[in-house]
Amino acid sequence: MHDREFGNGNGYSNGNGYNNGNGNGNGYTNGNGNSIGNGNVNVNGAKVIKMKPMDSELLREQGHIMVDFIADYYKNLQDSPQDFPVLSQVQPGYLRDMLPDSAPDQPESLKELLDDVSKKIMPGITHWQSPSYFAYYASSTSVAGFLGEMLNAGLSVVGFTWLTSPAATELEIIVLDWLAKLLQLPDHFLSTGNGGGVIQGTGCEAVLVVVLAARDRILKKVGKTLLPRLVVYASDQTHSSFRKACLIGGIHEENIRLLKTDSSTNYGMPPKSLEEAISHDLAEGFIPFFICATVGTTSSAAVDPLVPLGEIAKKYGIWMHVDAAYAGNACICPEYRKFIDGIENADSFNMNAHKWLFANQTCSPLWVKDRYSLIDALKTNPEYLEFKVSTKDAVVNYKDWQISLSRRFRSLKLWMVLRLYGSENLRNFIRDHVKLAKHFEDYVAQDPHFEVVTTRYFSLVCFRLVPDDGDEEKCNERNRELLAAVNSTGKIFISHTALSDKFILRFAVGAPLTEEKHVTEAWQIIQKHASKFTRNGHY
Repeated sequence: MHDREFGNGNGYSNGNGYNNGNGNGNGYTNGNGNSIGNGNVNVNGAKVIKMKPMDSELLREQGHIMVDFIADYYKNLQDSPQDFPVLSQVQPGYLRDMLPDSAPDQPESLKELLDDVSKKIMPGITHWQSPSYFAYYASSTSVAGFLGEMLNAGLSVVGFTWLTSPAATELEIIVLDWLAKLLQLPDHFLSTGNGGGVIQGTGCEAVLVVVLAARDRILKKVGKTLLPRLVVYASDQTHSSFRKACLIGGIHEENIRLLKTDSSTNYGMPPKSLEEAISHDLAEGFIPFFICATVGTTSSAAVDPLVPLGEIAKKYGIWMHVDAAYAGNACICPEYRKFIDGIENADSFNMNAHKWLFANQTCSPLWVKDRYSLIDALKTNPEYLEFKVSTKDAVVNYKDWQISLSRRFRSLKLWMVLRLYGSENLRNFIRDHVKLAKHFEDYVAQDPHFEVVTTRYFSLVCFRLVPDDGDEEKCNERNRELLAAVNSTGKIFISHTALSDKFILRFAVGAPLTEEKHVTEAWQIIQKHASKFTRNGHY
């Protein structure tokens, strides 16, 4: 998004000088030094250097070195891709023999450490930021997001209550209202009403806290003894974190209804199946209390129809959560906003800004219609965290909106992304990714040996080699072999899923460095390795 690059060279050298701390001043390393000095201390007659963990000048110097190292990494991902296999090719346990058995007693230099990163850590990295990464949904990065993370780490505040850093709380409230308006969410999700937003670490955390909020809300009505009768609903395409959240929340596994989907709805949840399941459960004495709808499933980016699902949820008084971890980001574009039509009947909505809004890991905004349901389920009030405010709602204490007490100042990077790029640039970048996916989809559609399996809504293409003579079992095996062959090259990385018992290949565009040439090269690699499975053995 920005052409500016930080520094040149190998990214970890800045001269060979160092200060060994023998004076009485504030000695510190200079790139290759071995110590951080802050005067001398005598221990058993020997002079040792007192550690100073945060020295502003050392931070300035070594911070530049680290920025150079990271900037060079991104540059080399583009200029020397042969040195960075997209999918790591190492074997399990590779690192054990490369590192010492115990931590060092004496400090080592930053140069030594970064040498080890280059030689020992990088071979074990799957390069999610590579322009040829097309596997899972992206972990998007940006200069703005990186700078926000840097500022966050530098300030290192722990904003669990308003008092512990008022700006951390208030900026989060404001920025999530900004984002809610970009998504055209209903007013009841804004902080000005009974709802509001909070940044969770991941979508997995988001679904857990809303399951707990919905569970406690219904148990207040029916009594805690009826927990074993509570029932939840989702499609069989819903992310696995939903099942985990339910189990953590005490929902019996046999009460988790995963409704079957198929190609007739492009793997979206069928409203008729949902209403039939609810009616059956009510007749059997169960208590339906939670529906998890998804906009952009992990397997195939399927979209559950929120309008009819929301009407069902409203009819039966059931909490509906919308998991839009991936595709929710695209809904800041007016042409994709239609995919969350019906959100007005949802009780909560979540998206991962670190997936496709370039906010770097981790940043998962969650909005709730009724903040008090969330707070009542999660609040803790130990004496040491008490402080007086004029009214109950005078401040927000985000410790009561999440599982953990401690929390990072994540809103900084989201604020920086929105300000340094602007919403229109963000929309256009998402649109570019969708166009690249369409480009790949066109390649697939034009090749008689392949087929596109599902309707593409966003930047994910689901495809496969077509079966010979209708033999699906053999077809599945050929696609497995093709996946392994393609990924073993190290030149690209794609992933797979299963839909209707078919082994499907996934091609997801989302890495910030990806351009049309990378999509074309990826298709050429896939075609080359697919030739061994075609009748004539070549293209």
